[in-house]
Amino acid sequence: MAAAGVEARGAWCVPCLVSLDTLQELCRKEKLTCKSIGITKRNLNNYEVEYLCDYKVVKDMEYYLVKWKGWPDSTNTWEPLQNLKCPLLLQQFSNDKRNYLSQVITSEEAERRGQLYDNKGITYLFDLDYESDEFTVDAARYGNVSHFVNHSCDPNLQVFNVFIDNLDTRLPRIALFSTRTINAGEELTFDYQMKGSGDISSDSIDHSPAKKRVRTVCKCGAVTCRGYLN
Repeated sequence: MAAAGVEARGAWCVPCLVSLDTLQELCRKEKLTCKSIGITKRNLNNYEVEYLCDYKVVKDMEYYLVKWKGWPDSTNTWEPLQNLKCPLLLQQFSNDKRNYLSQVITSEEAERRGQLYDNKGITYLFDLDYESDEFTVDAARYGNVSHFVNHSCDPNLQVFNVFIDNLDTRLPRIALFSTRTINAGEELTFDYQMKGSGDISSDSIDHSPAKKRVRTVCKCGAVTCRGYLN
């Protein structure tokens, strides 16, 4: 398919059964107008918001980081609140902030990434083990503000698996709920419960048969601190 009045481009080929939405998106990417599918000069630069990634306030103005549908993360842009007309997007972002968002990966991939993260002294891996350890979430590359919640051996939040608009027990959402009254200005924390956290020996390496990993020293400062995160 080529837009009206434009020669077909050899590298631009679309399937015969492609959806109207995909055709419109392709036209916009190629800067082509096509009256037959409703792409005109007036709406050529209209792009669809896939979701909101982040939030900030600059000089009393609210901004949201926008992920554009069909475009890579490198093209994400900060948009002022007045540019976002859809209340459902804002509501979804508000709901997502209360969940632990991340990339869902297989446990095998999590094991590989875990070795790399251990060497750097960081990790955002979280097992989805409601029924099995088939999947893990990784918030190192994708996530919201919840992946900045720190560990404590005496936390004020508890992690629960919840199911929202989904009945697949392999893919619960990770939600954080308070376990007690939280004072204004108090840091929010939860117990990471990393594998091997029950062993507080002075040995710096986890010598379990399945794997050998450097143990991470805990610095939460709680009276009941176990000494290690894993």
